[in-house]
Amino acid sequence: MSVRPWSFTRSSLRYATLALLTAGALSAQGQPIDREYTSKIKEHLQDPRITTELVDHLPASDKVPTPLRFLGRIVGTPGELTYAKDIHRYFRALDEASDRVKVWSLGQSEEGREMIVLAVADAAVLRDLDQQKRQLNALTDPRKTTEAQAQQLLETAKPIYWLTSGLHSGETGGPEMLMELAYRLAVTETPFYENIRKNVITFITPVLEVDGRERQVDTYYFNKTRPAGESRLPLMYWGKYVAHDNNRDGMGQFLALTRHVNRAFLEWTPQVMHDLHESVSYLYSSTGTGPYNEQVDAITVHEWWMMAQADVMEMTKRGVPGVWTYGFYDGWTPNYLFFAAHTRNATGRFYEVQSYGPDNNPSLRVPPQTTSREWFRPNPPLPEIKWGPRNSVNIGQSGVLFSLDHFAKNRRLYLENYWLKNKRALAKGTGGPIHGWVIPAAQRRRVDAVDAVNELIRQGLEIHVADATSTVGGITIAKGDFVIRGDQPYRTLAEMYFSTQRFPSTNPRPYDDTGWTFQLMRNVVLHPVSDSTLFTQRMSRLMGTTKATGGITGSGPVILVDHTTDNALMTMRFKLAPVAMRAAQADFEVAGRKFRAGTFIIPNADASVVGPVLRELGLQGVAVATVPAVKHHDLDLPRIGYVHSWQRTQDEGWVRAALDTYGVPYTYFADQKLRDGNLRAKYDVIIYPHVGGTAESQVNGIAKTGTLPLPYKKSDATPNLGANDASDDIRGGMGFEGLLELKKFVEAGGTLIVEGATAMIFPEYKLLSGITVETPANLFVRGSVMRGMVTDRTSPITYGYGAQLPVYFNQAPVLSVGGGGMGTMMGMGGGGAAGQNVTPMATAVTLSVWDWATVDGDGRAAPTASAATNQGARTGGGASGATSAGGGQGGGPGVTAGTRVVMRFPSNTAEMLLSGSLDGEQALANRAQVVDSKLGEGHVVSFGIRPFWRWQTHGTFFLGFNTILNWNDLDAGR
Repeated sequence: MSVRPWSFTRSSLRYATLALLTAGALSAQGQPIDREYTSKIKEHLQDPRITTELVDHLPASDKVPTPLRFLGRIVGTPGELTYAKDIHRYFRALDEASDRVKVWSLGQSEEGREMIVLAVADAAVLRDLDQQKRQLNALTDPRKTTEAQAQQLLETAKPIYWLTSGLHSGETGGPEMLMELAYRLAVTETPFYENIRKNVITFITPVLEVDGRERQVDTYYFNKTRPAGESRLPLMYWGKYVAHDNNRDGMGQFLALTRHVNRAFLEWTPQVMHDLHESVSYLYSSTGTGPYNEQVDAITVHEWWMMAQADVMEMTKRGVPGVWTYGFYDGWTPNYLFFAAHTRNATGRFYEVQSYGPDNNPSLRVPPQTTSREWFRPNPPLPEIKWGPRNSVNIGQSGVLFSLDHFAKNRRLYLENYWLKNKRALAKGTGGPIHGWVIPAAQRRRVDAVDAVNELIRQGLEIHVADATSTVGGITIAKGDFVIRGDQPYRTLAEMYFSTQRFPSTNPRPYDDTGWTFQLMRNVVLHPVSDSTLFTQRMSRLMGTTKATGGITGSGPVILVDHTTDNALMTMRFKLAPVAMRAAQADFEVAGRKFRAGTFIIPNADASVVGPVLRELGLQGVAVATVPAVKHHDLDLPRIGYVHSWQRTQDEGWVRAALDTYGVPYTYFADQKLRDGNLRAKYDVIIYPHVGGTAESQVNGIAKTGTLPLPYKKSDATPNLGANDASDDIRGGMGFEGLLELKKFVEAGGTLIVEGATAMIFPEYKLLSGITVETPANLFVRGSVMRGMVTDRTSPITYGYGAQLPVYFNQAPVLSVGGGGMGTMMGMGGGGAAGQNVTPMATAVTLSVWDWATVDGDGRAAPTASAATNQGARTGGGASGATSAGGGQGGGPGVTAGTRVVMRFPSNTAEMLLSGSLDGEQALANRAQVVDSKLGEGHVVSFGIRPFWRWQTHGTFFLGFNTILNWNDLDAGR
């Protein structure tokens, strides 16, 4: 047996003292070491403390290529990054060389790049992979698998541990590290690795955001060519639509990468999904500060801690500094990608690792808040350390290997927990109190209701259609209604989406949104059912997605399409662009049928042209003999300009997603081009979505530092840049010159649509009178669902809507019409309670409740509040669906000279919060949510709320769509 030579160092002494603990991980079988690779590991490691016996060498193989042999460099080489396409090539080379590895495609990105998954396990396990999948599927569904069968499966099934990385493109180390990890798992011949291969099927998806990875590598190498003192190119457009928010698409599932992960999860039913990130020092293993999502099984919470503590313990025993848990993130919001596990009763977790670089940092310093010894961090990071990409590889890879070792040693425990969690989810449905949910098929927004049903089906929920009309638990279920039975394993997803959220501000500061209730954000009627006789009703399961019935009824040359705010109406208008249409300016009635203001009137209609479009979209038209006697205006299709800032392309991508999905054409350009002027000759509507920052920073754009232009475009050196937009120099922004051109555009009759931070620009630069941007000091409303009061129902912006509407609001901007600013800085709240509060969820949070029966009409019920209980106000499985209405008016129509308040927050603060968090609510009383400001011959429409928030607020999309469709008739109703 050959013995690996050791030099006596402090590190080797540390390893020797741990030999008994780690003997199973060492090369006890005498497998040869790849000496060249191993020497380079030592060469590139910047600090000898950032290593373990698992990663300080690489075993040799005469069949399987190492990253060095394949790429010409080791993983962790300073100054080098690898394209996703080359990482995938390497993974396929492993597949070709080893019977322990199998690779297949997950699908294509929006730009046609491939996502893959690699499976690595014992060769015998991989040969039986389909059988393993069937066994895990069986453990997922206690309706089909008996307890006795499950106990047999627990002895033979191999759990899946799915590692993912490269979601956030600027976090470059995970994809690199996973190449080396895959090699080690495939070739290392020690009991440590053999036990992992025999007991775990490890899935590896090295790059989730493949488009962004290629752009990141291009950007890195481009910046290396820039002289010292010149501007560095930021990473633009990770994916086609969004950047960091690609990890906030877990509920909406618009992005291709999210849909691919979702499909794979439903097919393979993994037990763990482990997503690799970079942001904190040196290795954070996720548990979170809480509050934890209330629908996550308590068993899963304990698994988070078991796994994290196992990581921390093993790394700490080896003297690796800065490995910790708890004090980062909360665990509340289910919009993260790894919540694909939690909605399916599996376990999701993530790492945050010190940045890969890939350049060495000879003096990495971190602040005292990071290095202090806390109860959750007794082995903190160091005030200063030499860091480099090999440090990142060593610490992240060691953590993952210890996780796999722990999982393999506890294979049966985690499988048993998985089986039990599925049983417990099923039992919640049969035991109640919520036994299911009903989505009425004939509701006003019936097309969007079907879209919601289809999305839930795609995410794994079983949905039935009622075969007969019945009344269950006081809820009338009509024939054709959609029934979501609670007695299914994935009811966890339904509970998580349909519940209301109560987030006390006494908690640590939230990491993301605090409210997200699915049916409120989509403005789709959904009722919970609290009667178990639901299970005895006649119903048939939908075995795939469904479609709303559309077409034309009646006869006559005029076709009326009611304005229901179904988003498909926008598609209809642009699909029928050559067809003349009008919009009714008031409600009206024809032949006993009521139609809302905004109804699409198509005179002299050709049914052979209009009918097929309505059928395709599920929309219903009514043919009548004459144009109704209601005031109306032409729906002139606008020429749309769409402005983005090079500073930030994150949030505007969600608006683009909506326009693209519903078929709205636009011209996309950077804010710099506003300076060119002549805007009114080219556009009728300009959309300028949220950018972020102050009004001044948004106008100024990227600072003009250095002397060289800063290009963002496709070239031989940067073949992956410039797909969405390109520029020879992205510095400078619109500048004051461009801002004045925007003002001229509006004054000449154009309509400018702004939302979020861009709604601050005109008021802050005194280009609009009557609007003040307030910054209340004590307001805390972090990503919540709020009540919107339609204060001017004659405004075309609110056509089709009722008197009230759930809206999304996140802290700012607070728009005051006709008043002065408060002049203080915005407080974020959270974590500010005096003393130690170990039970923050016991703090009562009172929600204003929502009643679908009253809020859609003109009636306004007496305000009703839902008091929180002293158990932290748990709503359980979607009790929110039963909310009843608050409804005081938000104020009168609010038309002042040139300024028209279209929607407001309620004047009664008890009516504001529908789901999420709210403190300092008086600061929002009667404040504007949507304002239409007349400027010259045109309009500035300012949204303080976010109508296109991520892919969740489908219910408010039509506030923006109405503004576009009625761009030159926004004065209607004044």
